[in-house]
Amino acid sequence: MTDNPKDRRKHTRITLELDAELQLDNGGVFKGKIKNISFSGVFMHHINSANISVGSTGMLKIILQADPHPNTINIRCEVVRTDESGAGIRFVNIDIRGYQQFKNLMIYNSTDPDTLLAELEKHPGLDIYKGD
Repeated sequence: MTDNPKDRRKHTRITLELDAELQLDNGGVFKGKIKNISFSGVFMHHINSANISVGSTGMLKIILQADPHPNTINIRCEVVRTDESGAGIRFVNIDIRGYQQFKNLMIYNSTDPDTLLAELEKHPGLDIYKGD
């Protein structure tokens, strides 16, 4: 048995480059890029990760469309690791509308949507709640 972290993942990562903004509960705001994403988390590149503490919580805004008609997916999250290139972020929860949009984004960009959906049956990845 191998001890490769990729082999322990419950969710397939999808290559997808999007702008994102991490808004921490302590008031810090960090803009960066997502290069790949899964139903349980993401690594956000090009942020000043030296100013982010592991364990920090907040909201990750995945920017699907910028101004003048912004469209974002907002996911409650926790920072689980940092290094010089960015921050590893674990998803905690999302509202039902955001989840539907997130799920569609993931399936549309997956090379194997059936496998992705099968993984969701076994491990949902994040909690879903009824929004406002």
